Amino acid sequence: MVLSALKMISSLRISPTCFNNSICRLVIPTSSKFKSTVYLPTSFVRGITTDIQQKDYPYFYRVLDSLPENRSLAFAYGSGVFKQAGRAWTKNSMSDFIIATDNPKEWHAENMRINPSHYPPTIRALGPSVVSHLQCNYGAKIYFNTLIPFEDGMIKYGVLSTEHLLQDLSDWSTLYVSGRLHKPVNILERDRDLPELKTALIKNLDSALHTAMLCLPESFTEKELYLVLTGLSYSGDLRMLVGEDKNKVENIVSAQMELFKGLYMDRLENMADSVQISSDKIVQNKDLKAICKHMDNLPVNLKTLLSKELSSEKSKGEIDQSINACVSQIVQRSSTPQAVKGLVSAGPIKATKYSLAKLKKMFKSLK
Repeated sequence: MVLSALKMISSLRISPTCFNNSICRLVIPTSSKFKSTVYLPTSFVRGITTDIQQKDYPYFYRVLDSLPENRSLAFAYGSGVFKQAGRAWTKNSMSDFIIATDNPKEWHAENMRINPSHYPPTIRALGPSVVSHLQCNYGAKIYFNTLIPFEDGMIKYGVLSTEHLLQDLSDWSTLYVSGRLHKPVNILERDRDLPELKTALIKNLDSALHTAMLCLPESFTEKELYLVLTGLSYSGDLRMLVGEDKNKVENIVSAQMELFKGLYMDRLENMADSVQISSDKIVQNKDLKAICKHMDNLPVNLKTLLSKELSSEKSKGEIDQSINACVSQIVQRSSTPQAVKGLVSAGPIKATKYSLAKLKKMFKSLK
């Protein structure tokens, strides 16, 4: 049945008036650097402005002000931005950012000029051409500068090309950045002259929900849905075996339920023909028609791998297990070489400090 189904497919302020609408407009400070007006669901914005947030918006924008322009997308994410269960912000907490740019070589050249200390001496000596090549051709096609002191905290930022970002959002080519965007983030800038970017961001969330629905049983809770959605980008990640908090997925979801609701509840309600939502559980149809619809909305890379997986002699035809295997394969292929690349881009001193901090976090979660 599954094979038959597969053949059928392939300082920021909030305007007070926004709460009257389903889509909220965030008011961007008047600066040439802020070329985007960001649109987010009202419930998502309400969540961001509560104590779920670790740092204030002006801090995030001061970080961006210190970096080169020419950004098509910029967002902040992670435990230094949003609270996670059992974790509080300290001066050693790191705020993580991802920045997309149309021209990585030019961006790194300018960043090396204004922020040379962000790069280790060896990388700095090699120049922006080598950094751009390293970024665009290895691992998840993203380059990170980490453990950068900024005011009373620390920052880490990753840079990727707009082309590779669109690819990952639409096709799940690496699930590295697209996976982070399955979870709540603070989108700080988005280039409105790139309508395909907005389309790709929406498609990425839709793809995640369809994937999760195929992995879940007929009846499940809202929290179980968010746990599956969050876990997609960690499946197959080497860091989850060594160097990450073993309760990371649970910690993210437990502290950010309202934010997840803002991202996915409207999408879930749009599946009313096959999904029934009550106060304590969600029930979905698992018939052939529903399976076909979900599979038809999977991203291209996952769909291709799934076809091979289900056609192999080893396959037991279990759709949830096959999807988990394929998602893990995508994540592992990009995250493992990306981890190695991170050791090079950070330099030996920072790489050691970063690895030790991750190991400390992992051992603490095992107690």
